[in-house]
Amino acid sequence: MKKPFYKLFSKAERALTMKDLSALCRRRLILSLLIALPLVFAVAFPLLFLFVSAMVSPESSGVEQFKNLLDNIPQGTDERAQMFYIFTAFISPMLFMLIPLLSAIITASYTFAGERAHGTMETLLFAPFSVRRFLQVKAASSVLASGLVTAVSFILFFVATAIGDMVLKAPFFFDLSWFVLVFLLSPAITVLGVTFAAMLTVKARSTAESIQISGYIVLPILLIFIGQIMGLYRLNSIALLILTAIIVVIDLCLFNFGFRRFTAEKLLTRPPEKPRKEKTNVY
Repeated sequence: MKKPFYKLFSKAERALTMKDLSALCRRRLILSLLIALPLVFAVAFPLLFLFVSAMVSPESSGVEQFKNLLDNIPQGTDERAQMFYIFTAFISPMLFMLIPLLSAIITASYTFAGERAHGTMETLLFAPFSVRRFLQVKAASSVLASGLVTAVSFILFFVATAIGDMVLKAPFFFDLSWFVLVFLLSPAITVLGVTFAAMLTVKARSTAESIQISGYIVLPILLIFIGQIMGLYRLNSIALLILTAIIVVIDLCLFNFGFRRFTAEKLLTRPPEKPRKEKTNVY
């Protein structure tokens, strides 16, 4: 693991990466958000789905409505097992995709906008590498942190969902679509979230504002999976591969060309404060 890391980054770049990672761990709010993501989306939601599925009545018509959306639902299982399988096949992928995207936005927002807000960006720009390389190294730090959160989340999700499969005797959830989603689409979405948040650094005055602005990128990802839930299309492994290829192309364009417009002056210049509206006394 260390050899590729040492080949890709110089000593100064490795020091900057470790500084960013340690800074993320020291910030209680950022660390709390990163811990909350896997606990909510990878543990709480699967357990909630397990509870709801266990409470499904055999005469319930809700399962039949979802069956029309899923053409390969396993036969020979009861309604509870089928309901849990529907959750893992339809809703869980959308929830899981929020983990790499949100963790990427949170880490990148603090790594870029937070540096300027705390007045440490000026010192870092004196590092012995170009501004573009400086941004790429900081982006790589955010990708590493987000990748770690996503990996831990998948382990927790795997355990929680596997328990649900065994309790309800449902088919094992992990298939080719989940493989593409976890090992191909998740890294692509992570890079997309990091680069998107980094490019908005010049418009944000603080970490919170950067997270708020970058959050708009969550909407198109949600719409893709909501379309599947509405029955407009089916996101099988081939569709996920095509989606991954599209996002990879966007990542390459943003990562290689988007950082070119950044200069030291743009990174150091803070956006002007919004004018405060003065309250007028009507009396």
